[in-house]
Amino acid sequence: MNELIKVLPNYKKFNSYIEDVKKGVSPIMLSGLTDVGKVHFAYATNFYVEKPICIVTYNEMQAKKILKDMQYFSEEVIYFPKRDILSFDILAESKDTLYDRIECLNRIREKKAKVIVTTIEAVSQKMISKDTLYRDVFTLNVGKNYSLEDIKEKLIHLGYERLDMVEAKGQFSVRGGILDIATSEKHGTRIEFWGDEIDSIRTFDIASQRSTEMQKQVTIYPCIEFVLEKETEKVAETIENQEDRELIKNGEYINKIDKYFNNFYQKQETFLDYIEKDTILFIDEIGKIKARIENILKDRENLIKSLLEKKRDIPQSIKNIQNYIEFLEILKKKQTIYLEKQDIGFVDKQSMHAKRNGYSFSYREVNFFRSSMDLLPQEIQESAEKGKRVIILAGSEENCSKIREFLKQKGHGILWQNLTITVGALSAGFESYDFELLVISAENIFTSTATRSRISNRAFKQGETIVFADLKVGDYVVHKTSGIGQFIGVNRLKADGVIKDYIKIRYKDDDILYVPTNALDSIRKYIGTGEGTPKINRLGSKEWEQTKSKVKSNLQEVARELIELYAKRQKITGFAFSKDTEWQKQFEDSFPYIETDDQLRCIEEIKKDMEKDKPMDRLLCGDVGYGKTEVAIRGAFKACMDQKQVAYLVPTTILANQQYESFRERMKEFPIRIELLNRFRTKKEQEEIIRKLKLGEIDIIVGTHRLLSKDVEFKNLGLLIIDEEHRFRSKR
Repeated sequence: MNELIKVLPNYKKFNSYIEDVKKGVSPIMLSGLTDVGKVHFAYATNFYVEKPICIVTYNEMQAKKILKDMQYFSEEVIYFPKRDILSFDILAESKDTLYDRIECLNRIREKKAKVIVTTIEAVSQKMISKDTLYRDVFTLNVGKNYSLEDIKEKLIHLGYERLDMVEAKGQFSVRGGILDIATSEKHGTRIEFWGDEIDSIRTFDIASQRSTEMQKQVTIYPCIEFVLEKETEKVAETIENQEDRELIKNGEYINKIDKYFNNFYQKQETFLDYIEKDTILFIDEIGKIKARIENILKDRENLIKSLLEKKRDIPQSIKNIQNYIEFLEILKKKQTIYLEKQDIGFVDKQSMHAKRNGYSFSYREVNFFRSSMDLLPQEIQESAEKGKRVIILAGSEENCSKIREFLKQKGHGILWQNLTITVGALSAGFESYDFELLVISAENIFTSTATRSRISNRAFKQGETIVFADLKVGDYVVHKTSGIGQFIGVNRLKADGVIKDYIKIRYKDDDILYVPTNALDSIRKYIGTGEGTPKINRLGSKEWEQTKSKVKSNLQEVARELIELYAKRQKITGFAFSKDTEWQKQFEDSFPYIETDDQLRCIEEIKKDMEKDKPMDRLLCGDVGYGKTEVAIRGAFKACMDQKQVAYLVPTTILANQQYESFRERMKEFPIRIELLNRFRTKKEQEEIIRKLKLGEIDIIVGTHRLLSKDVEFKNLGLLIIDEEHRFRSKR
């Protein structure tokens, strides 16, 4: 049990509050709380009442703060964000928000949402009804018969896209009797059929495509919230705009849903209709929530006015926002608890309730910094002497040790039996006079200014390296779904009352795509293979999809060739190198540094591969300075001990010289002949090196692509090492 809530049942006021909640008393006001105190109480309610809770706050920044603090108490916390309403005909938004929303809704459906954090803006937006959204959810069981064609139709209806191989969430693929469904960003479900019967259900890793664990059944939920209430043909019949009608008929309707939301969905609900009936609703600062709703509606009216002036259509979703009165009507149907810093009472006329349901507490925020560290032992000592429980949240185990050592040196009068030092962190510490509790959040108390500066500078440098850092007007870019366009600047636009910066991309026929700066993950700078200008794509056409399909087809051909190659390699019997010799042990002992655990592991694995009678094919990865060269040198030395030649192929002459010197320096005490072959060698020198290679008079040859020339022959090549193989590919 968490230390911060463990002490609460010892106090009568808290127990009285919990009894009221269990009886279903509503509304209840909790006042006198700090921001962290609100989270403290909300989680304690969830824990002791054993009901799910939903916290509604006044803006996104406050929601993220609550979310982070709540994650200290529980891992089972989810966030439901507002949806950005499209007020442009073509607007590229990141799918992350849509995926976060549907994941939250699905977890509520599965009764796995114990703690939800959201904003009044998200709660006020009209949504598809939950009956429509979950109408076609289906469950598959091992050993039962199903029609694969029916399953494919259901997946498409639930928003999944069919591809040859799943690469990301919201996709599915069919390969013979195997159905893969990507149900999250990292994992998917692999269903194997034997005829019409499901033979197995397994989870698999999307990146590696490897199966992990077996399952007896799986339930497939929607991957987006825009499940169709009726067929697109029927929706199209209700729309006057000819162009939009044709697009919707042809299945290109996603970008039109906000524009014609009421045409798509006659049954509409809000997020609060989705949460379970026994969910306890916490309202964070009702006054600020009321002010936020009023601002949302004002911004909406201004946006509508602006769109009318520009003679543009007004998306129906913009109008589908609840006002404050409607919000309060929903609260009457829920068990509601108001969280307040000040004891304001129920002063709003629409939310007037009896004062007897109020509980006033006394919290204050407590923060310590490096400059006030000397005061920490005194504060702890005084609090402990007053009988208070003191809890220090140190962040990490390392910080716990540092704080204990510091207090042993500075706090000679500390009552250790009243003090707890533990891992974890909150955005601020607090003192609760009602519960005789002092909580000190000391996660960064030992973080030096220099360390923070390095972190900040590193983050800044990483920020500079994003793909748009060197973009100039006129540069060509590639959008993930729209294809190649031309960057023409950055515009600041006001959409749905929110001012955002948008990347402006021009496509064929001067069509414009606006991409929010928070969705830049979908764009890359164009890197062409030729000197000419690229062909710009047409927005809304299938041209880019056809290009991607062609590339995928080519990649599949390469994959097939690789599969054939590796199948042949498996059938070939290779040379099995001998066990390590005494010279090998002497050579490895002569290494002047201490090997890392990763180095030792890689060396051992490579040598084991070399001792097998199958051709070795191993990829060695590591950053600069991690010791990859030493690993390669030891493999090369082992090959030479069996009188086999080694070719070390590098992409540049500079790197070739560096590695040549490294090999010579490491092997200078042993009779191994090493040579260098690159374009800086004279013609006569190259001819002599090639002659010696053919005769077997050179053991290790380090060189550039010159090694791949037709005139280069080996007498007994046993090991090929390719350094920075990706740079060879970039040159092709």
